[in-house]
Amino acid sequence: MMLRSPQHCAHSSATLISSAQGSCAAAAAAAAVAYEMSYLRVVRAAALAAVSLSLNGVHAASIASISQSTWNSLNKTVGGRLFAAVPFSRPCFQDAVGMVGAFDNTACNAIEENYTNKTFRRNIFGSYMNTEWETCQMTSSQCLLDSNEPTDPLAFTPPRTCNQGSVPSFYIDVNNPNDVAAGFAFSEKTGIPLVVKNTGHDYKGRSSGPNSLALFMHNLQSLTLDKNFKPTGCKNCAGQSAVTMGAGTTFLNLYEFADANNITVPGGADPTVGAAGGYLMGGGHSALSNVFGLFVDRLLEVEVVVPSGQVLIANDHQNTDLFFAIRGGGGGTFGVVISVTTKAFPRMTLPAFKITADILGTSVAAQKTWLTFISSKVVALSKTGWGGYVMPNSGLVYTNPLLNDTAATAEIQEVLDFAVSKFNATVEHIVEQSYLQFYLDFIAPTTVPVGLPFAVTSRLIPVANFATSKSQAELVDAMLPSLTSVPLPILFQVTPLWFTASGADTSGTSVTPAWRNSMWHLTASTSWNFNTTLDERIQIFKNLTANMDILRKATPGGGAYQNEADVYEPDFQRKEFLPATTSICLRDCFIRIILGLKLQQTSSNQEQVRPEAHSRLLAMCWL
Repeated sequence: MMLRSPQHCAHSSATLISSAQGSCAAAAAAAAVAYEMSYLRVVRAAALAAVSLSLNGVHAASIASISQSTWNSLNKTVGGRLFAAVPFSRPCFQDAVGMVGAFDNTACNAIEENYTNKTFRRNIFGSYMNTEWETCQMTSSQCLLDSNEPTDPLAFTPPRTCNQGSVPSFYIDVNNPNDVAAGFAFSEKTGIPLVVKNTGHDYKGRSSGPNSLALFMHNLQSLTLDKNFKPTGCKNCAGQSAVTMGAGTTFLNLYEFADANNITVPGGADPTVGAAGGYLMGGGHSALSNVFGLFVDRLLEVEVVVPSGQVLIANDHQNTDLFFAIRGGGGGTFGVVISVTTKAFPRMTLPAFKITADILGTSVAAQKTWLTFISSKVVALSKTGWGGYVMPNSGLVYTNPLLNDTAATAEIQEVLDFAVSKFNATVEHIVEQSYLQFYLDFIAPTTVPVGLPFAVTSRLIPVANFATSKSQAELVDAMLPSLTSVPLPILFQVTPLWFTASGADTSGTSVTPAWRNSMWHLTASTSWNFNTTLDERIQIFKNLTANMDILRKATPGGGAYQNEADVYEPDFQRKEFLPATTSICLRDCFIRIILGLKLQQTSSNQEQVRPEAHSRLLAMCWL
């Protein structure tokens, strides 16, 4: 649950809560009859999660105002697992402001050597994969190294100082649900905001926040296989093969476990992302989600601690509104997930193809030719089960779990021939004997870099834009400004079109409906460095949003995947969440007020601040 409150960078929470309780309650009451039943299920889930939680006296307190005896009491409650948090690079700085820790040359050497190593970073609390979330971006309060050359002394020698930035002040190293309940109780009693951090992958900064207490979930890495799983509360359900995993389980661990047990559990691209955290609660896509659905489509049960401290089991048979809300309503919105249970499929053979064309990295004309061609083929390919990743500046990775190698090769041959003849491309073709092997050979080597400030913008592109040659050409022209202006553009062919068309029941999820009628999930990403100025960073965000605005206008009916959305996504309430009748009050006020989230500003509030409003920057740790 994201309970973020930048104390020195935000408005008064008392003002936010009192005004929200008045204006939002009135608006919600007046409009309730018009809201779709799907969204009312989210509201009911929020109410359920808030059982016995009072809002009386809610306020955001200062970390410094909490007595040592109060911290000691919390530490005792959680078995000595309360720690003061320091930024990842603290040991490299001789000068630091207001934090524990000290310069340590040996520790610094390890940090420099592993600064962009996601496996090293994931188990260190003060590390965030995208390092802008270690900083207070508006004030440039930070503790960063040079992401291009971590040993560069200009980043960490005086007069450079290490500042806390947006790294929480304290964290609980969570081992069990009681630790989470203790965090909720402490926050309710003291007014200190809570954040939840799993592996540190979060494009929208929901797992960081200055002057806060964090719940660090990385220890919960249990994995079990039940070949006859039945959801709690359902006596007559047929058993099925399912995997239950702790919240801190990473995808690589999940894939290795599945492979060892002769099963398949499709999931995300990065080996260190938590499979049961924000990835899941935002929807969760994979190279196989065209056929097997989003991760939330395959979720069977979830164990979650809600703000009252209760541990609830939610599925299609009990706590159904909470289950619906968690399946797409967003990470850290309705409670803190302890474990999840998902469907397991039999081990499968995957015909895999990779096209690499160097000219696509240097020629916009070649990129346009490539995009024009592949845009004319993707709908037909999707209908027979193809999925994967189209890289406008390098090629593609495709697979199809429904076809044997002979059929798959025959069907994809036209695409291969085009790439070879037009771009002198190379083709890699392997029949992989498991999803793990496909992942290791084709996906893991090309994941997104970490250890640097990183911004992303995205769009779910409707199938309607591929209807005719004319609409395809217009789409390509609209995509090019976003795709050619950044170093990392990707067209994720991961939407669940085949899954939805096959008649699968998708009514139990709360993801944006744009997932169900879109062909591509387009992302455009860029980065900067420790010494990029405030004005330069502002311009980076402006450019991302402005270029994507061209595509937004060309794709009516599209949307955005909330986990990988522009933090300045226009009309984000409708584009990232539920249908167009969804009210800002219901999500941004009603849910947070019901849950008692001690916020001053949240990521959604921040997303409303458009780049053109930077002349009146809000006083918070976000641009």
